[in-house]
Amino acid sequence: MTILNSNFDIIGHDPHANARAGLMTVLDVDGFAGPYASLPASGTPVAGSIPAGSIVVMNASGNAILADNDAMAANAPQMLFVTVDGDQDYSGAFVGKLTCIQGGAEFQLDTANFVAAAYSPGDWLTCSNAAAAGQFRAVAATEQIYGMVGQLGYDSVKDTLHVIIPQGISPVGL
Repeated sequence: MTILNSNFDIIGHDPHANARAGLMTVLDVDGFAGPYASLPASGTPVAGSIPAGSIVVMNASGNAILADNDAMAANAPQMLFVTVDGDQDYSGAFVGKLTCIQGGAEFQLDTANFVAAAYSPGDWLTCSNAAAAGQFRAVAATEQIYGMVGQLGYDSVKDTLHVIIPQGISPVGL
């Protein structure tokens, strides 16, 4: 369950049967010490650092880490995932697992999920790097393409970005 004050949302197009073709999976959070390791005396789980709508990648141990474009460059292309439920809500923080979708989906991203910039429908997107790792941003030459800005573009009223992610691993470069 995503945090209630977030604008992140998965956009579905029911009733067409092919509208939900995304590959859903559950990945363990890398470095998770166990459900009781981070519980304070109050018994409330401590939120992790991966919000819903973040881009993650599997490391060599099969665990989820925030996707960092700089770290991925030597091994591109890689299979990227978007977290449907991050580890900042109670359940994700307690179990150290992320529900993720690989592709075949549309999202309305909250400002926590993309780097502030000018976006237009059709712009190609990738994951960011450094302090903004896990966030969407415009792709540069020779970077792995992960999605595109959808027809709704950037909504300045809601401060959200419409993103479409194709199924499969996208090519490197433009």
